[in-house]
Parts: sequence; C-alpha cells; structure tokens
Amino acid sequence: MSTFARKFPIHLITDQVLEKNPWFRDMLLHWRPAGDALHRDRRKTIELVANGQMQKEHPEHLRLAIRHGYVNFYRAGQSFAKISFDITGKLQAKIHNKYVDGEQGSGQLYITLNATGLYNEKMGILRKYNGLADLRRWVSNANHYIGDEKQFVDIVVAHNPNTIDLEMALPAYSKKRTAPRMDLVALEKVGDSWKIVFWEAKLVTNPSAVCRGDAPPKVVGQLAQYTHWLRHADHCNVVAVAYHNACRLMVEFHKMAKKFNSQIEELGQGIIAAATQDAPPLLVDAEPRLLIDDQTRNVPFIENGHLKKLRGEPYSLQVQMVKGHHDWALGVHP
Repeated sequence: MSTFARKFPIHLITDQVLEKNPWFRDMLLHWRPAGDALHRDRRKTIELVANGQMQKEHPEHLRLAIRHGYVNFYRAGQSFAKISFDITGKLQAKIHNKYVDGEQGSGQLYITLNATGLYNEKMGILRKYNGLADLRRWVSNANHYIGDEKQFVDIVVAHNPNTIDLEMALPAYSKKRTAPRMDLVALEKVGDSWKIVFWEAKLVTNPSAVCRGDAPPKVVGQLAQYTHWLRHADHCNVVAVAYHNACRLMVEFHKMAKKFNSQIEELGQGIIAAATQDAPPLLVDAEPRLLIDDQTRNVPFIENGHLKKLRGEPYSLQVQMVKGHHDWALGVHP
C-alpha cells in the first residue's frame, strides 16, 4: 500500500518564516477551526430556518487539513491552497490559477506563492503579494466554484468541533483495490476514549443514494469500498496513528494562528485530548456512515422507502438525515 500518514514539518515555520511569508499569516488569520459556528447566536439560526432560509458559511473562511508532508486550506469543502516546503526549504503555496486569475484562469495550471511573490510558471511572470486584498479576491473567486454538496459539508464542519479531516483520500493497496475520498472524518466520544468515525455526505437529490428496484444504491458500494480498505491488513492502526499525529499538529497550528487572531475558536475537546502526550490510542470505526442533506424536506425520499431500505437489511447503513438546525451534530440523531 502507498503510505497513509498525517505529517508536516511545522518546526520549520519559525517567526522569521512567518515574517517573510505574510500570505501564510493571512491564511491563518482566515482559518476557522471545526466548530466555529456560523451563527453563534442560536436564535439567529432558528430564525433563518423558520423563514425557510438556508444557512451559509462566512464567504471568507478557510478550513485547515493536515496531509502527508503538506497542509491543505479548504474553501467551503474544496481545496483552495496546498502548503508545503519546496526542495530548497522555502515555504510555498500552490493555488489554482482560476482562483488567482478569476475568469482568465483555466486548465490545470497552478500559481506558486512564496516569500518572493506569485510566480506563473507558464507565463514566466513574477509579481508581489499584495496582502489581504489579494487573498480575499482569490477566496471570492473560489466561491464561484462551490457546489451544494461541498457547501453542505462545510456547514457540517462548522457545527462539529471534533471534525479532523476533509476529503480523506485512501491509498491504493493493490492494482485492483482502490477507494475514493471520504468526505468527513470526526472524533466521537466512547467512554474515556475517542473513536475515529467516517462520513460520506450526499444531497437527498443525489441519485447514488436512491434505491431502484432490487439494485443497491451506488452509495452502498462506495461505503463497502471504504470498509474493505479499513479492514485490510493493519489499515485501522495506520489511520489511528496518522490522525493522532494530525491532532497534535492542529494544536500547534492553532497556537500559531492565535498570535494573529486572538478570537479564534478553540479546538474540539477530542482533538485536544488526542494531542496530549499520554493520550490512549484512538479507536477506529471501520463502517463509514451516510449523512444526507434533507433541508429541502424531500418527501418522496421517505415516502418511496429509500431511507428505510438504506437502514434495513441487507445494507444496514447508519444514516443521519439533516432536516434543520436540530440535526447538525454528527452521531446524535437517527
């Protein structure tokens, strides 16, 4: 199997590096950890739902995810910037040119951003970074590419402080056995321990969640792939170790971000607990769960028996429906 890990040389991000790379400070300034509620005033949330309005995340917020040797900043569920150190040891970001250049961006061209500025390899052009005005324009451009399902995922993250990853890519472990990305990874309290749980998110209108006759919905096969991967060899142990390390790194990044944003939301209880020196090993639930966005109250999905079939034999999926503000907490509602 190719390596599954969550590592980043955070010790290389010194005060001097931060001083030379104001763009990274700005990204940390816009980072909102999981659990940073969209409307901290609960009455505002209830009011929105009562008026038939959908909740929307702040248009400039970024999420941070730890990868294997790099960090991803996400904008409403889609990858926005990949942060790493280049071969010369310089901090850099790779950002798609459709975010940097707006409508003029196309294809698979990425712009490199580092201490010297933005470099367009294809055009051979280098220009300086113009501070928050640049970053906010790029984020605004990224907002044009947000899909409903991705936005749903981001709102779920906003309500669940123990979310620890987005788009968990599963490495191939043979030429025939591969698995796609899991939408959400979170920690769940189990006694005195914390368990890693995985969620696949779908809109209620997504055909892959619909049962057609005796044929299983596509999402059933998708979740089975995830389970097969997790149960293969020692993958559960590998995942537990990787996310234990991810939690420690999140705590360190949070300390760093707090220097620029004293009001940053605190990390989730589970993340902090897992990051402690003597924390017990994280448990792993090898059966991913299904999260369905039903804020539009799609009556046929229930009346036509799709939910009942997903939860019943032979699939027996753990399915959580999100219909309103009472249903956002993962793992609490049936």
